Amino acid sequence: MGIRIGLIEEMQELWENSNSPTCRYFTKGMQQGNIEFWTVEDENSKELVGELYIFWDSEDKDEANGKGRAYLCAFRIHKDYRGLGYGKKLMMRVLDRVRERGFNEVTIGVDNDDVERLTSMYSCWGFSELIKYQYTDYHYIGKDGKPVTYEVPFGLYLNKLGKGEK
Repeated sequence: MGIRIGLIEEMQELWENSNSPTCRYFTKGMQQGNIEFWTVEDENSKELVGELYIFWDSEDKDEANGKGRAYLCAFRIHKDYRGLGYGKKLMMRVLDRVRERGFNEVTIGVDNDDVERLTSMYSCWGFSELIKYQYTDYHYIGKDGKPVTYEVPFGLYLNKLGKGEK
């Protein structure tokens, strides 16, 4: 398995070249240097089987403030590769990257679709402090060009980065 920063074209391909408002938003953020796209690559097939994005700054400063706190989102591992350690290795490398940039905190949103499993998994990786519940996802852009708002809030969790888990 190879973990690396992915290219804009690879992200767009993963998203099936959707040209959705969200895909355009992520593309622009990557071009401007505010978003890093990290991926896991199957070394045999060279297929991208996982993704995780770092936002260095966010409209919501509780998520990321451009100075000491970053935000992670869209953490996905292809279903055929789950349970093999790919997700953990990707997360650990991304947390190292956040530290390398001099940030000492990182947040992540917990999707309501699988809240118990995700909360448990993220807690093991240091995301144990609930900052707040929020209704707006500033990184999922609707057809109207505005961030999507949900009826049920999702949790935003904080990891105060230490020296790192290996």
